[in-house]
Amino acid sequence: CKFGMVGVFGALTATFVSMPGDIVAVAAVLMLIGGALGFVWGARVSPIALPQTVAAFHSLVGLAAMCTSIGSYWASPTAGASMDNVSAILGDFIGGVTLTGSIVAFGKLNGNLSSKPLNLPMKNYLNLAGVFAFIGMMAAFFMTENVSKGVAILWAAGALACFMGLHLVGSVGGGDMPVCITVLNSYSGWALVAEGFLLSSPVLTVVGSLIGFSGAI
Repeated sequence: CKFGMVGVFGALTATFVSMPGDIVAVAAVLMLIGGALGFVWGARVSPIALPQTVAAFHSLVGLAAMCTSIGSYWASPTAGASMDNVSAILGDFIGGVTLTGSIVAFGKLNGNLSSKPLNLPMKNYLNLAGVFAFIGMMAAFFMTENVSKGVAILWAAGALACFMGLHLVGSVGGGDMPVCITVLNSYSGWALVAEGFLLSSPVLTVVGSLIGFSGAI
Protein backbone atom coordinates (compact mmCIF):
# COMPACT_ATOMS: atom_id res chain seq x y z
CA CYS A 1 0.00 0.00 0.00
CA LYS A 2 2.82 2.41 0.84
CA PHE A 3 4.54 1.77 -2.48
CA GLY A 4 1.22 2.30 -4.25
CA MET A 5 0.67 5.60 -2.44
CA VAL A 6 4.14 6.82 -3.41
CA GLY A 7 3.58 5.74 -7.01
CA VAL A 8 0.25 7.51 -7.34
CA PHE A 9 1.66 10.64 -5.68
CA GLY A 10 4.54 10.62 -8.16
CA ALA A 11 2.14 10.23 -11.07
CA LEU A 12 -0.02 13.10 -9.83
CA THR A 13 3.01 15.33 -9.36
CA ALA A 14 4.38 14.56 -12.82
CA THR A 15 0.97 15.16 -14.37
CA PHE A 16 0.47 18.51 -12.65
CA VAL A 17 3.94 19.73 -13.62
CA SER A 18 3.36 19.06 -17.33
CA MET A 19 -0.30 20.10 -17.36
CA PRO A 20 -1.46 23.26 -19.20
CA GLY A 21 -2.33 26.03 -16.77
CA ASP A 22 -5.90 26.41 -17.97
CA ILE A 23 -6.94 22.93 -16.77
CA VAL A 24 -4.99 22.75 -13.51
CA ALA A 25 -8.00 23.99 -11.51
CA VAL A 26 -10.30 21.34 -13.02
CA ALA A 27 -7.73 18.61 -12.34
CA ALA A 28 -7.31 19.80 -8.75
CA VAL A 29 -11.07 19.65 -8.15
CA LEU A 30 -11.26 16.14 -9.59
CA MET A 31 -8.32 15.06 -7.43
CA LEU A 32 -10.00 16.43 -4.29
CA ILE A 33 -13.25 14.63 -5.14
CA GLY A 34 -11.40 11.35 -5.73
CA GLY A 35 -9.38 11.77 -2.54
CA ALA A 36 -12.51 12.48 -0.50
CA LEU A 37 -14.30 9.43 -1.88
CA GLY A 38 -11.26 7.24 -1.19
CA PHE A 39 -10.97 8.53 2.37
CA VAL A 40 -14.66 8.00 3.15
CA TRP A 41 -14.67 4.52 1.62
CA GLY A 42 -11.44 3.48 3.34
CA ALA A 43 -12.58 4.77 6.72
CA ARG A 44 -15.79 2.72 6.57
CA VAL A 45 -14.08 -0.60 5.74
CA SER A 46 -13.63 -3.08 8.57
CA PRO A 47 -10.28 -4.91 8.82
CA ILE A 48 -11.90 -8.22 7.87
CA ALA A 49 -13.07 -6.71 4.56
CA LEU A 50 -9.65 -5.37 3.54
CA PRO A 51 -8.87 -8.13 0.98
CA GLN A 52 -11.91 -7.34 -1.16
CA THR A 53 -11.31 -3.63 -0.71
CA VAL A 54 -7.78 -4.04 -2.04
CA ALA A 55 -9.21 -5.97 -4.99
CA ALA A 56 -11.68 -3.16 -5.68
CA PHE A 57 -8.92 -0.55 -5.69
CA HIS A 58 -6.81 -2.74 -7.99
CA SER A 59 -9.64 -2.55 -10.52
CA LEU A 60 -9.28 1.25 -10.53
CA VAL A 61 -5.56 0.89 -11.30
CA GLY A 62 -6.43 -1.36 -14.23
CA LEU A 63 -9.02 1.12 -15.52
CA ALA A 64 -6.52 3.98 -15.21
CA ALA A 65 -3.92 1.98 -17.15
CA MET A 66 -6.39 1.29 -19.96
CA CYS A 67 -7.49 4.92 -20.21
CA THR A 68 -3.90 6.20 -20.07
CA SER A 69 -2.74 3.75 -22.74
CA ILE A 70 -5.53 4.52 -25.20
CA GLY A 71 -5.50 8.26 -24.50
CA SER A 72 -1.73 8.55 -24.82
CA TYR A 73 -1.70 6.90 -28.25
CA TRP A 74 -4.71 8.94 -29.37
CA ALA A 75 -3.00 12.19 -28.33
CA SER A 76 0.43 11.36 -29.83
CA PRO A 77 0.12 8.56 -32.40
CA THR A 78 3.29 7.04 -33.85
CA ALA A 79 3.81 4.04 -36.11
CA GLY A 80 6.00 1.04 -35.38
CA ALA A 81 7.15 -0.82 -32.29
CA SER A 82 8.28 2.26 -30.37
CA MET A 83 8.61 2.36 -26.60
CA ASP A 84 5.38 4.36 -26.33
CA ASN A 85 3.45 1.92 -28.52
CA VAL A 86 4.78 -1.14 -26.68
CA SER A 87 3.84 0.49 -23.36
CA ALA A 88 0.41 1.45 -24.72
CA ILE A 89 -0.59 -2.01 -25.96
CA LEU A 90 0.85 -3.86 -22.94
CA GLY A 91 -0.60 -1.36 -20.46
CA ASP A 92 -3.97 -1.65 -22.18
CA PHE A 93 -3.95 -5.46 -21.99
CA ILE A 94 -2.60 -5.77 -18.44
CA GLY A 95 -4.97 -3.04 -17.29
CA GLY A 96 -7.98 -4.83 -18.78
CA VAL A 97 -7.11 -8.14 -17.11
CA THR A 98 -6.54 -6.32 -13.81
CA LEU A 99 -9.82 -4.39 -14.11
CA THR A 100 -12.25 -7.26 -14.58
CA GLY A 101 -10.19 -9.83 -12.66
CA SER A 102 -10.19 -7.57 -9.62
CA ILE A 103 -13.94 -7.00 -9.90
CA VAL A 104 -14.54 -10.77 -9.94
CA ALA A 105 -12.18 -11.23 -6.97
CA PHE A 106 -14.06 -8.52 -5.07
CA GLY A 107 -17.41 -10.12 -5.88
CA LYS A 108 -16.33 -13.57 -4.72
CA LEU A 109 -14.75 -12.35 -1.49
CA ASN A 110 -17.63 -10.01 -0.72
CA GLY A 111 -20.29 -12.65 -1.35
CA ASN A 112 -21.78 -10.95 -4.39
CA LEU A 113 -20.69 -13.80 -6.67
CA SER A 114 -20.64 -17.55 -6.20
CA SER A 115 -17.36 -18.90 -4.85
CA LYS A 116 -17.55 -21.89 -7.18
CA PRO A 117 -14.97 -21.87 -9.98
CA LEU A 118 -16.15 -21.26 -13.53
CA ASN A 119 -15.50 -24.40 -15.58
CA LEU A 120 -16.08 -23.67 -19.26
CA PRO A 121 -15.38 -26.44 -21.79
CA MET A 122 -11.76 -26.39 -23.03
CA LYS A 123 -11.01 -23.42 -20.82
CA ASN A 124 -7.22 -23.77 -21.17
CA TYR A 125 -7.52 -23.66 -24.96
CA LEU A 126 -9.75 -20.61 -24.56
CA ASN A 127 -7.02 -18.84 -22.61
CA LEU A 128 -4.42 -19.88 -25.18
CA ALA A 129 -6.60 -18.57 -28.01
CA GLY A 130 -6.87 -15.26 -26.17
CA VAL A 131 -3.09 -14.99 -25.90
CA PHE A 132 -2.61 -15.69 -29.61
CA ALA A 133 -5.36 -13.22 -30.49
CA PHE A 134 -3.60 -10.55 -28.43
CA ILE A 135 -0.29 -11.27 -30.17
CA GLY A 136 -2.05 -10.81 -33.52
CA MET A 137 -3.59 -7.53 -32.36
CA MET A 138 -0.22 -6.33 -31.12
CA ALA A 139 1.40 -7.07 -34.49
CA ALA A 140 -1.41 -5.27 -36.32
CA PHE A 141 -1.10 -2.31 -33.96
CA PHE A 142 2.62 -1.96 -34.63
CA MET A 143 2.16 -2.16 -38.41
CA THR A 144 -0.73 0.26 -38.84
CA GLU A 145 -0.18 3.92 -39.68
CA ASN A 146 -3.87 4.80 -39.44
CA VAL A 147 -4.66 6.48 -36.12
CA SER A 148 -8.33 5.45 -36.10
CA LYS A 149 -7.39 1.83 -36.78
CA GLY A 150 -4.75 1.95 -34.04
CA VAL A 151 -7.27 3.26 -31.52
CA ALA A 152 -9.77 0.59 -32.60
CA ILE A 153 -7.14 -2.12 -32.07
CA LEU A 154 -6.44 -0.78 -28.58
CA TRP A 155 -10.15 -0.89 -27.73
CA ALA A 156 -10.39 -4.44 -29.11
CA ALA A 157 -7.33 -5.52 -27.11
CA GLY A 158 -8.87 -3.95 -24.02
CA ALA A 159 -12.14 -5.82 -24.57
CA LEU A 160 -10.23 -9.09 -25.04
CA ALA A 161 -8.25 -8.41 -21.86
CA CYS A 162 -11.44 -7.72 -19.91
CA PHE A 163 -12.90 -11.04 -21.06
CA MET A 164 -9.71 -12.87 -20.13
CA GLY A 165 -9.70 -11.24 -16.70
CA LEU A 166 -13.26 -12.43 -16.10
CA HIS A 167 -12.44 -15.95 -17.26
CA LEU A 168 -9.07 -16.33 -15.55
CA VAL A 169 -10.21 -15.19 -12.10
CA GLY A 170 -13.68 -16.65 -12.49
CA SER A 171 -12.10 -20.07 -13.00
CA VAL A 172 -10.56 -19.91 -9.51
CA GLY A 173 -12.51 -20.90 -6.41
CA GLY A 174 -13.32 -18.40 -3.69
CA GLY A 175 -10.90 -20.01 -1.23
CA ASP A 176 -7.96 -19.16 -3.49
CA MET A 177 -8.97 -15.53 -4.05
CA PRO A 178 -6.23 -14.17 -1.72
CA VAL A 179 -3.67 -15.72 -4.08
CA CYS A 180 -5.44 -14.17 -7.06
CA ILE A 181 -5.37 -10.78 -5.36
CA THR A 182 -1.61 -11.11 -4.91
CA VAL A 183 -1.22 -11.90 -8.61
CA LEU A 184 -3.52 -9.00 -9.54
CA ASN A 185 -1.41 -6.78 -7.30
CA SER A 186 1.57 -7.76 -9.42
CA TYR A 187 -0.40 -7.01 -12.59
CA SER A 188 -1.34 -3.58 -11.26
CA GLY A 189 2.36 -2.90 -10.68
CA TRP A 190 3.23 -3.72 -14.29
CA ALA A 191 0.31 -1.57 -15.41
CA LEU A 192 1.87 1.28 -13.42
CA VAL A 193 5.19 0.64 -15.18
CA ALA A 194 3.47 1.08 -18.54
CA GLU A 195 1.84 4.29 -17.30
CA GLY A 196 5.22 5.50 -16.10
CA PHE A 197 6.73 5.08 -19.56
CA LEU A 198 3.76 6.78 -21.20
CA LEU A 199 3.80 9.69 -18.74
CA SER A 200 7.63 9.90 -18.65
CA SER A 201 7.54 9.40 -14.88
CA PRO A 202 10.61 7.55 -13.50
CA VAL A 203 9.07 7.47 -10.02
CA LEU A 204 5.94 5.72 -11.27
CA THR A 205 8.02 3.26 -13.29
CA VAL A 206 10.26 2.34 -10.36
CA VAL A 207 7.41 2.00 -7.86
CA GLY A 208 5.40 -0.04 -10.36
CA SER A 209 8.36 -2.39 -10.78
CA LEU A 210 8.60 -2.82 -7.01
CA ILE A 211 4.89 -3.65 -6.78
CA GLY A 212 5.07 -5.98 -9.77
CA PHE A 213 8.05 -7.96 -8.51
CA SER A 214 6.85 -8.09 -4.89
CA GLY A 215 3.44 -9.38 -5.94
CA ALA A 216 4.99 -12.02 -8.18
CA ILE A 217 7.40 -13.20 -5.49
